[in-house]
Amino acid sequence: MTNCIRPEFLDIINYSICQAVNEYLDEKATEFFREVGEYHLDEAVRRGLVRIERNRNPLDSLIEIARYLESTGYMEKIIIERLGEDEAFVEMYGVSVTSSSVRLLKDGKHPSHFMTNIMLAALSRLGIQAKLTDVAFDEEARKFKEHWKILRT
Repeated sequence: MTNCIRPEFLDIINYSICQAVNEYLDEKATEFFREVGEYHLDEAVRRGLVRIERNRNPLDSLIEIARYLESTGYMEKIIIERLGEDEAFVEMYGVSVTSSSVRLLKDGKHPSHFMTNIMLAALSRLGIQAKLTDVAFDEEARKFKEHWKILRT
Protein backbone atom coordinates (compact mmCIF):
# COMPACT_ATOMS: atom_id res chain seq x y z
CA MET A 1 0.00 0.00 0.00
CA THR A 2 2.21 2.81 -1.24
CA ASN A 3 1.14 6.43 -1.10
CA CYS A 4 -2.01 5.59 0.86
CA ILE A 5 -2.90 6.81 4.30
CA ARG A 6 -4.03 3.97 6.52
CA PRO A 7 -7.36 4.50 8.31
CA GLU A 8 -5.67 3.99 11.68
CA PHE A 9 -3.36 6.92 11.01
CA LEU A 10 -6.26 9.16 9.98
CA ASP A 11 -8.11 8.10 13.13
CA ILE A 12 -5.15 9.14 15.31
CA ILE A 13 -4.83 12.47 13.48
CA ASN A 14 -8.58 13.04 13.87
CA TYR A 15 -8.40 12.36 17.61
CA SER A 16 -5.37 14.61 18.08
CA ILE A 17 -6.90 17.53 16.19
CA CYS A 18 -10.31 17.16 17.83
CA GLN A 19 -8.82 16.87 21.30
CA ALA A 20 -6.78 20.06 20.79
CA VAL A 21 -9.76 21.94 19.31
CA ASN A 22 -11.96 20.86 22.23
CA GLU A 23 -9.29 21.86 24.73
CA TYR A 24 -8.75 25.30 23.24
CA LEU A 25 -12.22 26.17 21.99
CA ASP A 26 -14.48 24.20 24.36
CA GLU A 27 -18.09 24.89 23.32
CA LYS A 28 -17.00 26.70 20.15
CA ALA A 29 -15.56 23.40 18.84
CA THR A 30 -18.76 22.60 16.95
CA GLU A 31 -18.69 26.00 15.26
CA PHE A 32 -15.02 25.47 14.38
CA PHE A 33 -15.73 22.07 12.79
CA ARG A 34 -18.64 23.57 10.82
CA GLU A 35 -16.18 26.13 9.42
CA VAL A 36 -13.79 23.29 8.52
CA GLY A 37 -16.66 21.79 6.50
CA GLU A 38 -17.07 25.09 4.64
CA TYR A 39 -13.35 25.22 3.76
CA HIS A 40 -13.35 21.55 2.80
CA LEU A 41 -16.26 22.11 0.44
CA ASP A 42 -14.59 25.18 -1.09
CA GLU A 43 -11.46 23.19 -1.82
CA ALA A 44 -13.31 20.11 -3.13
CA VAL A 45 -15.33 22.30 -5.52
CA ARG A 46 -12.22 24.23 -6.60
CA ARG A 47 -10.49 20.95 -7.41
CA GLY A 48 -13.50 19.66 -9.34
CA LEU A 49 -14.19 16.80 -6.92
CA VAL A 50 -17.80 17.83 -6.22
CA ARG A 51 -20.33 20.19 -7.78
CA ILE A 52 -22.91 22.37 -6.09
CA GLU A 53 -25.73 23.43 -8.41
CA ARG A 54 -28.82 25.38 -7.36
CA ASN A 55 -31.18 23.64 -9.80
CA ARG A 56 -30.34 20.20 -8.43
CA ASN A 57 -32.24 18.18 -5.83
CA PRO A 58 -30.44 18.73 -2.49
CA LEU A 59 -30.31 15.00 -1.75
CA ASP A 60 -28.56 14.45 -5.10
CA SER A 61 -25.85 16.87 -3.97
CA LEU A 62 -25.48 14.93 -0.74
CA ILE A 63 -25.19 11.67 -2.69
CA GLU A 64 -22.41 13.18 -4.82
CA ILE A 65 -20.53 14.21 -1.66
CA ALA A 66 -21.05 10.68 -0.30
CA ARG A 67 -19.43 9.19 -3.43
CA TYR A 68 -16.54 11.66 -3.08
CA LEU A 69 -15.95 10.65 0.55
CA GLU A 70 -16.03 6.96 -0.40
CA SER A 71 -13.50 7.57 -3.17
CA THR A 72 -11.07 9.12 -0.67
CA GLY A 73 -11.24 6.17 1.71
CA TYR A 74 -12.72 8.30 4.46
CA MET A 75 -15.53 5.74 4.58
CA GLU A 76 -15.97 2.45 2.82
CA LYS A 77 -19.62 2.99 1.93
CA ILE A 78 -22.33 5.56 2.50
CA ILE A 79 -25.93 4.64 1.81
CA ILE A 80 -28.49 7.41 1.59
CA GLU A 81 -31.96 5.93 1.85
CA ARG A 82 -34.54 8.44 0.68
CA LEU A 83 -37.62 8.55 2.88
CA GLY A 84 -39.21 11.24 0.77
CA GLU A 85 -38.26 14.28 -1.28
CA ASP A 86 -36.61 16.03 1.71
CA GLU A 87 -35.80 13.28 4.16
CA ALA A 88 -33.31 10.41 4.32
CA PHE A 89 -31.42 8.00 6.49
CA VAL A 90 -27.66 8.27 6.02
CA GLU A 91 -25.75 5.11 6.92
CA MET A 92 -21.96 5.18 7.00
CA TYR A 93 -19.94 1.98 6.91
CA GLY A 94 -16.24 1.48 7.53
CA VAL A 95 -15.80 4.98 8.95
CA SER A 96 -12.06 5.60 9.23
CA VAL A 97 -12.41 7.85 12.28
CA THR A 98 -14.76 5.63 14.30
CA SER A 99 -12.54 4.96 17.31
CA SER A 100 -11.56 8.58 17.76
CA SER A 101 -15.12 9.85 17.27
CA VAL A 102 -16.60 7.36 19.74
CA ARG A 103 -13.89 8.13 22.29
CA LEU A 104 -14.55 11.87 21.99
CA LEU A 105 -18.31 11.37 22.31
CA LYS A 106 -17.89 9.17 25.38
CA ASP A 107 -15.66 11.87 26.91
CA GLY A 108 -18.35 14.51 26.25
CA LYS A 109 -16.27 16.21 23.55
CA HIS A 110 -17.07 17.24 20.00
CA PRO A 111 -15.84 15.04 17.14
CA SER A 112 -14.99 16.53 13.75
CA HIS A 113 -18.05 15.21 11.87
CA PHE A 114 -16.23 15.75 8.55
CA MET A 115 -18.97 14.15 6.44
CA THR A 116 -21.78 15.92 8.25
CA ASN A 117 -20.11 19.32 8.07
CA ILE A 118 -19.24 19.20 4.36
CA MET A 119 -22.82 18.13 3.61
CA LEU A 120 -24.25 20.91 5.79
CA ALA A 121 -21.97 23.38 3.99
CA ALA A 122 -23.27 22.17 0.62
CA LEU A 123 -26.88 22.60 1.71
CA SER A 124 -26.09 26.04 3.09
CA ARG A 125 -24.78 27.08 -0.34
CA LEU A 126 -28.17 26.07 -1.72
CA GLY A 127 -29.93 28.22 0.88
CA ILE A 128 -31.14 25.13 2.71
CA GLN A 129 -30.77 24.01 6.29
CA ALA A 130 -31.03 20.48 7.58
CA LYS A 131 -31.96 18.93 10.87
CA LEU A 132 -30.21 15.71 11.71
CA THR A 133 -30.30 13.31 14.57
CA ASP A 134 -28.05 10.42 15.41
CA VAL A 135 -29.98 7.19 15.18
CA ALA A 136 -27.34 4.61 16.06
CA PHE A 137 -23.68 3.70 15.94
CA ASP A 138 -21.76 0.47 16.25
CA GLU A 139 -18.13 1.02 17.16
CA GLU A 140 -17.04 -2.54 16.42
CA ALA A 141 -18.66 -2.54 12.96
CA ARG A 142 -17.50 1.08 12.37
CA LYS A 143 -21.05 2.01 11.38
CA PHE A 144 -23.08 5.16 12.02
CA LYS A 145 -26.65 6.06 11.08
CA GLU A 146 -28.20 9.54 10.98
CA HIS A 147 -31.69 10.80 10.13
CA TRP A 148 -31.60 13.89 7.87
CA LYS A 149 -34.53 16.22 7.27
CA ILE A 150 -34.07 18.98 4.69
CA LEU A 151 -35.63 22.26 5.88
CA ARG A 152 -36.55 24.60 3.06
CA THR A 153 -35.70 28.24 3.75
